[in-house]
Amino acid sequence: MKKWQWLIASVVFVIIYGCNYYGDISTKRVIHSIVYSSDDLVMMRKAVVNILSKDETQIPVSADISINQLQLFQTIDRFNDGFLLAYDEPFVLNALFDGLIVFTGHTKYNGKAISIVYDTGDTVTFGFVDDFYVLPYTTVSKGMVVATKKAGKLYVQIERNGQVLNMEETISWLKEKSI
Repeated sequence: MKKWQWLIASVVFVIIYGCNYYGDISTKRVIHSIVYSSDDLVMMRKAVVNILSKDETQIPVSADISINQLQLFQTIDRFNDGFLLAYDEPFVLNALFDGLIVFTGHTKYNGKAISIVYDTGDTVTFGFVDDFYVLPYTTVSKGMVVATKKAGKLYVQIERNGQVLNMEETISWLKEKSI
């Protein structure tokens, strides 16, 4: 990022922090609802991208093969709110759409996990990944490498409109994205 972009981000951070720390309860509720709502994160991301990016500097991205790799699972099993997909070959997890990384870290049940809120409104969580290539609250573009997975089990949870997709919908979602 350029210096002026860092300056704007710092000023926005200070304003939000100040309002959250010194503001009244209604201001804190508004900030909490904006910061913790994935719909608002997508809206804010789009607004910031429109303000700060120039169309002439964008580079077209080649076709994404990550979804084809995701479809090559050997078995699928229910696990917590999502599914465990078993793979015989290692592969790279790419962003399927433009989006925002909302979580990278270690969880109790899913090991190393990464969650992405895509501009389509879907939130996808991958667990038991081996390496991260992005930090939380980083914007990603379609085809960008976000994580890698060695052979073994990968946790996948897809959330659309606040509802976690069932097994049939998850498999259908994976098949739809290959087009």
